[in-house]
Amino acid sequence: MLLVPAAAKADALQDRVLAGARAAPADRFAFRRTTAIERSGAERKVAVEDYDPRRPPGARWTLVTVDGRAPTAKEQADARKMKRGDTPSYAEVAKWFGAPATATPAGQGRVLYRFASLPAGTLKLGKHDASADTAAEALVNASAPVPFVERVRFRATRGFRMMLVAKMDSMVSTGRYRRLADGTIVPDGGTSDMAGSIMGKSGTLKVAIDYSDQRAVR
Repeated sequence: MLLVPAAAKADALQDRVLAGARAAPADRFAFRRTTAIERSGAERKVAVEDYDPRRPPGARWTLVTVDGRAPTAKEQADARKMKRGDTPSYAEVAKWFGAPATATPAGQGRVLYRFASLPAGTLKLGKHDASADTAAEALVNASAPVPFVERVRFRATRGFRMMLVAKMDSMVSTGRYRRLADGTIVPDGGTSDMAGSIMGKSGTLKVAIDYSDQRAVR
């Protein structure tokens, strides 16, 4: 009998969280992003970048440091040419949070949602759409004035091939979000751990991202 009201509350809560994510500003904040990459057979690399949406589209990202030093001219040029996709924002949650899910209380005013798979187009690795083969968990802070997703976890449910010569054996990706003083939800960081092979050579890739100095500029 205790499960019935929890499930009913979860359905309404999912709608509220989805509405909040859809309304989240996607390009209102400037921020700093620190990315650490560990790849098999290579040294660990750490890059710090600044993002400012007030700049022209091709100049919004600025490479600040590489491994603690000033970037070279080539590194700056390569960073400017990089294809980055959508600007990181809480609005990304709206792409998949409305999918069918089960929900269970997680204590301390939290609810855990579990998704057996993601909607098509949610998670692309290169040209491969891994959405159908990826399960997700989302921890929702239901006690906040406006409920929001605090943490997400994506996990590949099976291996898959990309570009014929590459194979992904496992993938786990996490993301964190936090609430600013004005109530806006922004990315806080995340990690990604992948294992697979390219041209028959096995290896791993680990990426850790942290966001800081988020401030509204629009």
